[in-house]
Amino acid sequence: MIRSDDVNYLLTICYDGSNYKGWQVQPNMITVQGELEKALKQVFKTDIKTIASGRTDTGVSALGQTVNFYSDVVYKEYPLLTYLNTILPSDIRVMKVQYVPDDFNARFSSKRKTYAYNFYLSKLPNPYYDKFATRVWYQLDMELLEKELQSLIGVHDFTTLSSVDTQADSKVREIFDIKLVQSGDVYTVYFTGNGFLKNMIRIIMGTAFDIARGKIKANMLELLDKKDRRLGGKTASPIGLVLVEVNYV
Repeated sequence: MIRSDDVNYLLTICYDGSNYKGWQVQPNMITVQGELEKALKQVFKTDIKTIASGRTDTGVSALGQTVNFYSDVVYKEYPLLTYLNTILPSDIRVMKVQYVPDDFNARFSSKRKTYAYNFYLSKLPNPYYDKFATRVWYQLDMELLEKELQSLIGVHDFTTLSSVDTQADSKVREIFDIKLVQSGDVYTVYFTGNGFLKNMIRIIMGTAFDIARGKIKANMLELLDKKDRRLGGKTASPIGLVLVEVNYV
């Protein structure tokens, strides 16, 4: 450990979000950012402010959340990774430590993000699946579900399919790819895009479920054209939503 000019560190972290009130620090709440910054303070002996690629909601997990921060204390990558993991709770782990340029920002430097949403079809709960997937108890037209999801690929205004209190200046986003994959009883939908609005993926999934069960008669593109959140489906459960990867090239 040596002191130098400020170093910009990038952490890739993995966490089970089921025990946390989301990513962002909140008063009197246990959050992932709060636990990480507490561990960083213990290591660097001063308050550290982190910048994440995005804020995950309560109950949402991550395989590849990225976080950067600055410090004038220089640690080698692997010793810092090991040190942090001895302090952090067992459901939060640092998977990688990197040095990045001074102007790198985990949020604004990202080019694309990939999320996954896991669900299974069953009238009865499955205690094992319930740890990482949402149970859908009603029948779905899976071909229609996949068709409607893939219709969202491209550039769209996602006002209908995002939270009404989204603070983004624009609700236009580009989705590069959507894939539906089945593994045994569990289905996973992978979304890759240039960014996602508050609750966007959960509302997309809730709306897709309602279309595929016949509860909503309009298709996704018709709903998007209306730019009215009230016409979309319910916000699906956070259980099953995972931030998989953030890409910077």
